[in-house]
Amino acid sequence: MYARANTIIESAAPHSEVLTQASVVVTHGGHGTVVRALAAGVPLVVMPHGRDQADNAVRVTTRNAGVSINRNAQPATIAAAVRRILDDPRYRQAAKKLGRSIRRDAASGALVTELETASVVSQRPAPNRADASVFGCGDE
Repeated sequence: MYARANTIIESAAPHSEVLTQASVVVTHGGHGTVVRALAAGVPLVVMPHGRDQADNAVRVTTRNAGVSINRNAQPATIAAAVRRILDDPRYRQAAKKLGRSIRRDAASGALVTELETASVVSQRPAPNRADASVFGCGDE
């Protein structure tokens, strides 16, 4: 595989190590890569292919932490999107702002508590007909 002098090609690399050196991430927009990039304060060029990726792209672009382009974009279009991110510091500032929120939320443990609470609520048995009036849905 051909690579320019300023390019390193690896078969795999941990996000946590790579993102500390990244200026922009080009991605299909999967949740894991988007969250990790933003947590590192790195703006994105998102090229959604399916599933939740288009929604993630909207979330990124709405918050000005990146741009979204067509998944079939030509190399010149991808390069222009990357250049746009690199030339406008507002993208990095927005990504850093989101990153602070993501890191704060992850460190707080609030999500775990919320999920545990939801799990307990969902495990409660459904009220039977005799209990229906307690929940305001009985026949009056």
